Amino acid sequence: MTDPSIDQLIEIAREAATVGTDILVREYEEIHIQGKTLDVSEKTSAIDLLTEVDGKTQEAVVAAIQKHFPDHRFIGEEDGAEDLGDPNSPYEWIIDPLDGTTNFIHGRESFGTIIAVQKDGEILAGAMHIPLLKQWFWGGKGAGAFYNGDPVKLRKTGALKNAILNSNLIHRGKIIDGEIHVTLPRCRSVHNYGSALEELGEILRGNTDGVFFDGIRLWDIAVGFLLIQEAGGKMEYIAQEPDNPKGGYLCAASTADIFDELWDWTQTKM
Repeated sequence: MTDPSIDQLIEIAREAATVGTDILVREYEEIHIQGKTLDVSEKTSAIDLLTEVDGKTQEAVVAAIQKHFPDHRFIGEEDGAEDLGDPNSPYEWIIDPLDGTTNFIHGRESFGTIIAVQKDGEILAGAMHIPLLKQWFWGGKGAGAFYNGDPVKLRKTGALKNAILNSNLIHRGKIIDGEIHVTLPRCRSVHNYGSALEELGEILRGNTDGVFFDGIRLWDIAVGFLLIQEAGGKMEYIAQEPDNPKGGYLCAASTADIFDELWDWTQTKM
């Protein structure tokens, strides 16, 4: 079988993301406008939540991709996707059906779907969609990064001390004597959106300079990190459980001028 082009992979990622966010918007309106009851459960903790919408959306996204690539493998935030496809296929789709679950549950608009694809472990293409904010991000290796159809332009901040950063603080805090403690780099400000999609999207929109995460999953960062790199930024990530494909990562991504300082802080002081 002929390998798909980067442009084709981007197109299918956008198509699958649309399938996902169409479901999310419909469910969001039924819950927050029409009063439908949403069943919510805890996955690993009280801040790691799951709804029936997550699984329903992932199943639809996988089906949309399988129409084009029935042999490709999958890894998704929700269980089951890893059993699909040809185990010998070099292609694997990485799916976050509902990024920003807490926002979704509480009626905030910062949620969406993230779709990436890798070949032999190298991220090739992907798309992210925040439907209610009307924000689309997509791109591919060597094909550039785009926000709502325009090339991404990153900020030009020259030093970390002047940078505006993003991070999901509650997820990376350490509990000491019953309280959450968080260390922060010396910078201008740190913003917390409750969604890796928006935290990465704000960099791609030119509004902030970088992100840092501890324990985040590949489906959260795969597309955003690729697009930041394609736009001229830098990124690094280290698997914290190398033998676990669903394990966490220590990572950072930012505009080029501040990256070395941010990455050094992430590795040594976070």
